[in-house]
Amino acid sequence: TVLGMAAGALAGLLTGLLYTKGKIPTILAGILVMTSCNSIMLMVMGTANLGLHESRRIQDYLPFSADVNSLLTGLIAVVVVISLLIYFLYTNLGQAYIATGDNRDMAKSFGIKTDRMEVMGLVVSNALIALSGALVSQQDGYADVSKGIGVIVIGLASIIVGEVLYSTSLTLLERLIAIVVGSILYQFLISAVIA
Repeated sequence: TVLGMAAGALAGLLTGLLYTKGKIPTILAGILVMTSCNSIMLMVMGTANLGLHESRRIQDYLPFSADVNSLLTGLIAVVVVISLLIYFLYTNLGQAYIATGDNRDMAKSFGIKTDRMEVMGLVVSNALIALSGALVSQQDGYADVSKGIGVIVIGLASIIVGEVLYSTSLTLLERLIAIVVGSILYQFLISAVIA
């Protein structure tokens, strides 16, 4: 799980450097790195689909049933990640990161190194994406190279659903909670449509 996060962070660093130093548009840089990562994953895994049944999973360290362990693992991960994000975003570096995201030109005029902030954002976001991928693979019992295809659509839909349900004047914590609630509601909606 930790190695997966490190690999995700490395992919984010590469994407950020292609964008900021190589002047490649972000969408193209992301596609290039994603394609490269798929090739690397195939080489490392040796196959497109790899069973993890003999591997120790995080859920195996909890004493409850498999379903409860999976739920607890997810809840613990969400609480830890949101707590760390809240802590980070209230630091000076976190405020510089927020300022860059809100208005890059204004942040640059205040002396914030916006290229570094963008690279840092890609590193952190890709590490979190890799964490979620590792947890999903452990829960499902297998890793699949094509498992993440379409997840960006789900992520954006979750954010939209979460923020539509609440007013526009949310605090940082309320926004993060709204996104989590939105992702849960989105999954319920998808399940209801499929059923």
